[in-house]
Amino acid sequence: MANFCTNCGQQVNPEELFCKNCGVRLNMEEDTREPELTSRQRAQTPIHAGTGEVREGFPQPGFSDRVNHPEILAAVRRTRKASKLAAFFIVPIPLIGFCLYALITGEMESSEAIRYGGFVSLVFLIFAIFSFIKSRPEKSYEAVVTRKYTKQRADKSRDSSGHRARSVDYDYITVARTTGGKTKKIVETDHGVVWAYNHMQVGDRFRYHPQFAFPYELYDKTLEDSLHCVACGTKNPVTADRCRKCGVPLLK
Repeated sequence: MANFCTNCGQQVNPEELFCKNCGVRLNMEEDTREPELTSRQRAQTPIHAGTGEVREGFPQPGFSDRVNHPEILAAVRRTRKASKLAAFFIVPIPLIGFCLYALITGEMESSEAIRYGGFVSLVFLIFAIFSFIKSRPEKSYEAVVTRKYTKQRADKSRDSSGHRARSVDYDYITVARTTGGKTKKIVETDHGVVWAYNHMQVGDRFRYHPQFAFPYELYDKTLEDSLHCVACGTKNPVTADRCRKCGVPLLK
């Protein structure tokens, strides 16, 4: 089981006497731990910064090592647990819905309802499994933004009177090259969040953390006017140490 430094949150080996990150003594015989704080006290208590230096509350260039902080890891586990629970209830809904439709209306055979409902539920299950695989920490990467552009997309639909209506949507595309030489294309739409396109500029170096609600961490945070919480995505002042909404440490 992994151990963490009680001072900075860095992962350490049980046999080490001192933390390699902050130098504090580990495995002391006497219990020198502070009394457990309330959530409000913890939110007001500053914590050790990451690898990027912090001056007067402002983060300096550098990636943060808070990705391994116990509180952030705990928040990620809670999020994944909630997602799995939601998938457990959502996946069988199409199968149940088709079966109820066949039972109540009699317009569909039971075998047909099971076949159609089972197919849709299977699609939901595959999508959920694919999402869980994509959100593993092992899928993270470091890259530099090389290009940004928008792509117009026409969406034909009908208005309330039944006439054809033409609405225009846009794709917001951010292209980046990883340290391994691969090209990554991040496509965002009007119907979802547009984080990468709005958050990063051409030439920005960043890390992608798929396990987080807000997955993009810039190397140079000196020009940032805010920091997004990796647990809930809330915007926070750049000088803040913890998220004002959930109290989780920010990547500084």
